[in-house]
Amino acid sequence: MKKLFAVVIALAMLLSAAAVAEATDFTGMWYLNNMEMEGMTVSAAEFGMEMTFDLKEDGTVDAHQARGEETDDKQGTWTAEGDTVTITVDGEAMEFALTDGNLVADADGIKMILGREKIEGEAYVAGEPRTDAAEADYAGAWNAFKIFSEGLYMDAAVVGFDDLTATVEGTTVTLNGFLFENEAFETALTDGALTYAAEDPETVMISGIQAQLLQDDTLRLTLTASDDLVFIMTRAEAE
Repeated sequence: MKKLFAVVIALAMLLSAAAVAEATDFTGMWYLNNMEMEGMTVSAAEFGMEMTFDLKEDGTVDAHQARGEETDDKQGTWTAEGDTVTITVDGEAMEFALTDGNLVADADGIKMILGREKIEGEAYVAGEPRTDAAEADYAGAWNAFKIFSEGLYMDAAVVGFDDLTATVEGTTVTLNGFLFENEAFETALTDGALTYAAEDPETVMISGIQAQLLQDDTLRLTLTASDDLVFIMTRAEAE
């Protein structure tokens, strides 16, 4: 009987050692590569966002965030239990689950996906304006695909503005979507851009419009309200 107990204890010790040996090593650098929201995937690089967590063996973490010219570097702590990592910075804890080799967390409905390798990409850069554009160059329908926000362009679909369309006939610009329903604005061609300015801006929601054709055959549409809303649009027939 004693021999049997000894065998069981030895086996338990072996299994325990094997479990420890197979424990996931989370130490090292993790990069935010993608974000998922409302069924859409957004590249952190294209969004102009950088976030890294360097998990140290002593349980501390170096956290880095950057967007545009703003950067934020802080130190926190981390713990792991099974396939779950909890990172705490400034007293706020975020729980990540190991999924297909990535660390995945849900932050207020936005799924954040961190990987061991950084997926390179570049933030969207709008084309240069065409000051020689004529009325005929604007003719046709245009669909919004980027919106300028916080110093960077992001996918219009992510924030629900991809339904905005602009149809240009001569110098008449007709807007649909984004609070517009077949609203026509009479513009003037000025230095290659179609511009509209309300006679009494205090009485209207949109006090100004500029449609500017860009060198890459996209259209920059600026709507002046309390704040400027800037969209990049592509020709509808190209989609």
